[in-house]
Amino acid sequence: PMNQTSATFTLDPHSRDLLLRIGAMTTAVAPGELTLERRRLLSRQANALLLPAEGPVPVRREEKRVELANRTLPARLYRPLASSPQTAAHDVLLVFFHGGGWVVGDLETHDNACAFLTQRLGCTLLSVQYRKAPEHRFPAPCDDAADAYAWAAAQCGAWGCTRVAVAGDSSGGHLAAYAMYANTQVATAAALLFYPVAGMDFGNTSYTRHAGGPGLTGSAMAWYWEQLLGHAQTSTDPRAVPVLQQWQRPPPPSVVSLAWHDPLHDEGLAYADVLRRAGADVRLQVAPDMAHGFLRYCSINTSARRHVAAAADGLLDCLAGTC
Repeated sequence: PMNQTSATFTLDPHSRDLLLRIGAMTTAVAPGELTLERRRLLSRQANALLLPAEGPVPVRREEKRVELANRTLPARLYRPLASSPQTAAHDVLLVFFHGGGWVVGDLETHDNACAFLTQRLGCTLLSVQYRKAPEHRFPAPCDDAADAYAWAAAQCGAWGCTRVAVAGDSSGGHLAAYAMYANTQVATAAALLFYPVAGMDFGNTSYTRHAGGPGLTGSAMAWYWEQLLGHAQTSTDPRAVPVLQQWQRPPPPSVVSLAWHDPLHDEGLAYADVLRRAGADVRLQVAPDMAHGFLRYCSINTSARRHVAAAADGLLDCLAGTC
């Protein structure tokens, strides 16, 4: 893995262009008009830039509802096409939590990414849309992730699966990390985490180096944390800060896929170390030419596709016992 703090790598030009175009959609809106709903709409509208010309990745999709105590969460079930070859994940239900800083993001913003993973892994995938901040502050998104994961594990057999695994990107990676930590009664087969939010050290090397973007910036990350926690900018709660987790049993075999051009790079490394020290087999992958968010454009960017495919293949190895 390329985790040398002194190293410097070049950002993929096409990726940079995509990030700048998506960023321009936001800066074109007057600050006074950039409401929460406008931010969420812009996140969905960015999909138009991220879809391949031939259209959405072909898999079977089915709308679901996650029925929890006092609330119901939207979800989408993905299955590979009948013609897809069988893989080590054919019996796995992969529960996925989307990114978006706990504020934006939904089933639509990550539809193509989930379809790509379903196709590559040959698994059944359940994408869960959790309650969002600031309307639902911490710990509501964490509670949703933990409860939805337990609910999905109980549904496993009904969908023809015998094992359950967890995945997510960015803030969804944070929620996936908490879901597997909280559910000690679930035999999690493996985890796949893309550039998870895992710490709150805004002064570390990767925050200092990449605070200005393109893509995720340090100021945007601070804003997302404020939406989740309120005005508090620190927390010692492991539900909020995964690097503070203290596992009482070995975590599942895990793939942690990071971007070098990302403020969250160093905390992703730190979380991989937390899992490894707790006894997990960890496959750490660092994309030296990627910035935060590359999972979402894996269908239109050659390098992003290669990195996501490598992460998915790493998960297949974990599921086959060779992580």
